[in-house]
Amino acid sequence: MTNTIKKIPLRDMDVFISIIGNAYPGFGVASAQERGKMRQRLVAVSKDPTIAHYGVYRNRKLVGGMRTYDFDMNLFSRRTMVGGVGLVAVDLLHKKQKACRDLIMYFIQLYQKKGSSMVALYPFRPDFYRKMGFGYGTKLNLYRIRPEDLPSGGSREHLRFLVPGDRKAFKECSDRFWQKHHGMFKIKKHELDYFFKNPAAKTVVYENHKRILGYLSFVFKRADAENILKNHIVIRELVYENRDVLRGLLAFLRVQSDQIPRILFPTQDDMIHFLVKDPRDGSDNIIPVIGHQTNTQGVGVMYRVIDTRKIFRFLKKHRFGHQSYRMKLSIHDSFLTENDGSVVLKFDDGHASVMKGGGYDVEVILDVSDFSSLLVGSVDYRSLYRYGLTDISDQQYIETVTNTFKVEQKPICHTTF
Repeated sequence: MTNTIKKIPLRDMDVFISIIGNAYPGFGVASAQERGKMRQRLVAVSKDPTIAHYGVYRNRKLVGGMRTYDFDMNLFSRRTMVGGVGLVAVDLLHKKQKACRDLIMYFIQLYQKKGSSMVALYPFRPDFYRKMGFGYGTKLNLYRIRPEDLPSGGSREHLRFLVPGDRKAFKECSDRFWQKHHGMFKIKKHELDYFFKNPAAKTVVYENHKRILGYLSFVFKRADAENILKNHIVIRELVYENRDVLRGLLAFLRVQSDQIPRILFPTQDDMIHFLVKDPRDGSDNIIPVIGHQTNTQGVGVMYRVIDTRKIFRFLKKHRFGHQSYRMKLSIHDSFLTENDGSVVLKFDDGHASVMKGGGYDVEVILDVSDFSSLLVGSVDYRSLYRYGLTDISDQQYIETVTNTFKVEQKPICHTTF
């Protein structure tokens, strides 16, 4: 049986919601009321022209679906469209029939047609998507910090809670942060709505001279089922334009110690343990030999290059270090055959240009998944070579290639999708 993929019409949304509910029971859409709320959200989000829902049909019956996003990504301070995919779900009766594979292939081809050279997702199984060519991004850390362990001295003078009239200034702050941080996606309308319309979300802003220069968004989580007075704070997003803003927002968190045992802080910043007096997470776990557990980690966003030549042409003004040499980059891409093969790159003081062929100084061989991680800067070439995940024709160039793809800061992403 063949699969047909097309946009999901409104008449099939209820079927899609049932598929999602069965695929992800944790979403909590078992009751008619919960399904109704999800339908309202799906319909509302569908009004955004950069978001769409596609379904896979077999014998005219919807058996799976996905949501796609046109994202504006900061890729080394350059704005580029990156395709995102989420809500990938397949009917329980139709699993292992290549419905998911066909959806992802359609998604990739859709963004090839749109002119994108990269796509991204959050995996339900990292190994599954790595086989399809997606590479790991920066790992996500979950810290559990006592408020009293945060640094003192920050001023709360400029802090207040977010109000409806802040929407324009809030978005301007978010956009400035996006423009300055590699890997960030520009905020979308429905994401903006979360801060202003979700009653559970609490957002403190730092305002100075009528400009919002940072914000802390969080929710409460019960710390003890028997004690309604004890709650953890779970940080949803922390944005700051300078260290004074950060210290002010941390000062707000610090004074909550009378009722807040722990602050749960998911972050891609792996230096947070230097910020606090005691970085231990309260588990008292010892990692052999005598390593005090400070946080847990997980694989989050994954990236995939879908057009190797195009992404280097897009990054022609980006400086890949200061190396000058020719590299034959050979990419193994078994899922997307048109991206499988070699390209000769000329680096002139770090500026890359795609050549039509000719000689080269060194050949580097990589799977597209590891190349995608290398390109964005979430892994370094030396490590890939050490792990046996790449081959190189001349080992004397290992350091040169490592420096070519070295980044000052790993990519960060605050967007969930």
